[in-house]
Amino acid sequence: MPLPQILLVRNWKHLFYSFCLLLALLALPQPAGAQTSETSFRRFTTEQGMSRDEVTALARDKRGFLWVGTLNGLNRFDGAQFKVFKRTDSAAGLPANHVLTNGITPDSLGYLWIATIRGLCRFDPVREQGQLVPLPQLRDQLADNDFVSPVGFDSAGQGWFASIDRLYRIDPRTLRRTAFALPYVIPNECPLPVPATQGNVWLISQGAIYLFDPVRRRYQYVQGQDLTHPNAPEYFQRLVPGRQQRWYAVAQQGVFQYDAAQQRFVAEGARNFNVQAMVETRGPQGQPACWIGTSGRLTYYNPVSKRYTDLVHSPDDMHSYPGGITLALLNDERTGMLWVGTTRGLAVIDPLSNKFKRQFVRSPDPKRYLEDVRVVHQDRKHDSLYWVLTNQPGLMRWQRQHQQLTPVLDPPPGYLYDLVQDKQGQVWVGHDGGLAVYSPATRRWQQRPIWLKAKTLAVPGKVAIEHLLLDRQEQLWLGSAAHGLLLYDPKRNQTTVYPLPVEAGEACQVHRLQEDRRGRLWVLTSLGLFRLSADRKQVQRIRLQASTPTVHQSDRVQSTFLLDQHDNLWLSSLGLVVQADTNGRVRHTYTMANGLRADYTYGLAEDQRGHIWLATDEQLHELDPTTHQFRYYGRSSGLLVNSMYQTFTANRQGELFIGARGGFNYFQPVQLRRNQVPPPVALTEIRVNNRPRPVSDRVELQPGEQTLTVAFAALNFSQAQKNRYAYRLEGFDSGWTSTDARTVTYTNLAPGHYSLHIRAANNDGVWNLTGQTLTVRVQPAYYQTLWFKILLAATGMVALWGIYRYRQVQQLQLAGVRDRIAKDLHDDIGSTLSSIRIFSEVAQVQLADAHPATVSLLQRISTNASTLAESMQDIIWTIKTNHDGLPDVVTRMREFGLRLTEAKSIRFTMQVTEPFPALRLSVEQRRNLYLIFKESVNNAVKYADCTHLQVQLIVSGRQLQLLIEDDGCGFDLTTARTGNGLSNLETRARDIRGQITFTTAPGAGTAVALIALLA
Repeated sequence: MPLPQILLVRNWKHLFYSFCLLLALLALPQPAGAQTSETSFRRFTTEQGMSRDEVTALARDKRGFLWVGTLNGLNRFDGAQFKVFKRTDSAAGLPANHVLTNGITPDSLGYLWIATIRGLCRFDPVREQGQLVPLPQLRDQLADNDFVSPVGFDSAGQGWFASIDRLYRIDPRTLRRTAFALPYVIPNECPLPVPATQGNVWLISQGAIYLFDPVRRRYQYVQGQDLTHPNAPEYFQRLVPGRQQRWYAVAQQGVFQYDAAQQRFVAEGARNFNVQAMVETRGPQGQPACWIGTSGRLTYYNPVSKRYTDLVHSPDDMHSYPGGITLALLNDERTGMLWVGTTRGLAVIDPLSNKFKRQFVRSPDPKRYLEDVRVVHQDRKHDSLYWVLTNQPGLMRWQRQHQQLTPVLDPPPGYLYDLVQDKQGQVWVGHDGGLAVYSPATRRWQQRPIWLKAKTLAVPGKVAIEHLLLDRQEQLWLGSAAHGLLLYDPKRNQTTVYPLPVEAGEACQVHRLQEDRRGRLWVLTSLGLFRLSADRKQVQRIRLQASTPTVHQSDRVQSTFLLDQHDNLWLSSLGLVVQADTNGRVRHTYTMANGLRADYTYGLAEDQRGHIWLATDEQLHELDPTTHQFRYYGRSSGLLVNSMYQTFTANRQGELFIGARGGFNYFQPVQLRRNQVPPPVALTEIRVNNRPRPVSDRVELQPGEQTLTVAFAALNFSQAQKNRYAYRLEGFDSGWTSTDARTVTYTNLAPGHYSLHIRAANNDGVWNLTGQTLTVRVQPAYYQTLWFKILLAATGMVALWGIYRYRQVQQLQLAGVRDRIAKDLHDDIGSTLSSIRIFSEVAQVQLADAHPATVSLLQRISTNASTLAESMQDIIWTIKTNHDGLPDVVTRMREFGLRLTEAKSIRFTMQVTEPFPALRLSVEQRRNLYLIFKESVNNAVKYADCTHLQVQLIVSGRQLQLLIEDDGCGFDLTTARTGNGLSNLETRARDIRGQITFTTAPGAGTAVALIALLA
């Protein structure tokens, strides 16, 4: 059986043999070769949460999730995490865990059609439920014939798949199937249908291609080898649809494309390989191209040039092809990403994430790698030739077009620092012992050691050269490790120390050299920054002049500098980078407060747009000086390291190069793609009281459900860890909340309707402002509903009315009792007292002559009876219900006052504010208020010896103010308080929640003031 049929799973025995062969292929060593630096992969395996590393199928659903089929489970990927689905005992689960090659197909309705070793399943990715498609072979109790081919959908939306003995057309809505006979049946083998144009269907059976007409139910042989055509030269393995009705067929002889005029597939490029997957894509200029997955490699095929480019696994390169067998390919035209499913995991080529090209540099000793690549320098004559300076083996020649690195033999000993190339093409290298020059023409080295004599300003001895510069006059300037700036004459092999204004004998290390557009030479040293005039006769020290305290004034912590095309000076120091003019006046300062993330900056470069690039100990920085905004790049962007300790070099095309541990990166800044695709936002989970709910666009919380948790994802797969989110619960939140988290929880929401709005931004900060909306309805408990509140209010009103009626009845009954008591007192006791008074008066007349001594006694009896009758009238008045109003009390007060003062010829006046509020006084209030008035007036008439008695009564709201004043003799309060009169008045005032005060003095009259609250 040919290798391409391995994972089509033609029969059960083949499945067992295929699995064994697959394990054998995985155990084989992978082809060795040079990994092109133009292509980078990101990898995902079981370590990131996949159910298994062997990926057999890939697809995207309508919401944007990536679905990954494996040999042991179905996986949903949102860019950050995997969710695994496996076979369960439920009818809504998968029929099997083993997903067949290319066995996931989305349809226009949003379903996923999963082809497994135990049948075909229609899977709902939103509800996360499947439905098995019933087929005859599922009822025979045999497990070796349940597999089917992947499903393909035609332009009418109908699905096509094949079993071992039938070709089926299926309606994705109703699952209604129409069966067609195959051109021939081979026991336990399953052909592969692919929908074609005009309602026809391609069918690959064994190694031949047929075209099926469903209307006529006829098969037309097209091409290829099978049982009925054993002598055909091609053995086809796969059919792949392309754009604009292009059709590709892959055979062991290479790639074929369908020619409608010839009605056959024509060879595109001759190459023998076993293809497992293929997909069409767009080339750099928009032309069609193909990715082809085989064993041990991924191949890029350019139909225009008929050229194949292989990508293979490199053990030391985490961004290389993962290796193994490529079983599935998925091209995302929207983002340009290519997903690659292999037997060693899932991988993706992401031009929006892996922005940097790379080249690894290996030591001749296979057991070790280079510590650093110092410099990458383009040859002065050949654009595709570069000189690479490393620690070991030293100088290397890089043929970029062929991605070939060749060490230059016999490099100078020791540590190599920098290189330049002169007009003759000679390569000058600075090292520990001075200089060395390499001639590419003769392929020989010349050593130029540099020694300084004691009479020089620097410390005498052997000189290490760390930096080299050829100026416009082809003068070779040397930056030493401790001896300052040197000028070297190659013809005479003489070195001159250029005097810098530093203290004699002080070690001076040169950090960087640059010549500006005016021919001036700039030198950054461990002692500061210096500028040499164009004629090299004058030198000036450049110090930063800044008003802000964030700029370090010490010259000894400056690490590197750059002069850009606008004559701006960029200078780095500890924790900051400044932009200044050429005289050192600082224009702008960048620190951690406004975007700089690093403490140390080791390299500065300017690209063709004027952006400044910073190689730092914390990622690569890109700065736009016009907006002062930074962007950051690290290993996830394709860089070899996150911390960069080397300087930049640039070629004539504007590309930037920077060395790293074990290799170097290079890139064209103006071609770096920014991710402009707003990420779709999808809900991934809804939990209520920590119990899962089906994912939909609405959720309802019942009474007692107090916690709502919603998980979501931005379906941006380029550096998904940089995705950002913002959410707002309309009806609850006043504004948007930004977060990196992918869940939000709300508790104790009040009953009502809410809308949870979720937005997301991709790795480059492009926001999807439409986002996703979840409608939330919180059902009220019965006691929170309107009807319950109305019922409760009605019940309360009824209860209050009942209480009111009960009190009203009680008050009526009490009033009846009071009136009856008043009547009885008046009729019985009152008449009796009247009789006593009358009888005593009669007795006085009759006994006045006979018993004169008894007259006084009878007078006292008559007086007491009269007083008692009068008090009885007061009690009767108090008890009677028809006197409960305040006007009744005022009337009785006025009557009493006039009657009492008139007998003593005292002028009585009473001022009352009317009308009174409609207040009814209790018996206690009426009685105490009247008795306070009566006692006060009685005291004034009897004891005050006054001529005028004035009463003032004011009612404001429920507050009553009573003032009784006389112009009598007054009295001493201290003496009066020994009796009970005043204390009785105070007690009565307290009984009606009032306060009484007395104002008096001997000869100054008396004033009694009462303030009380009426019920």
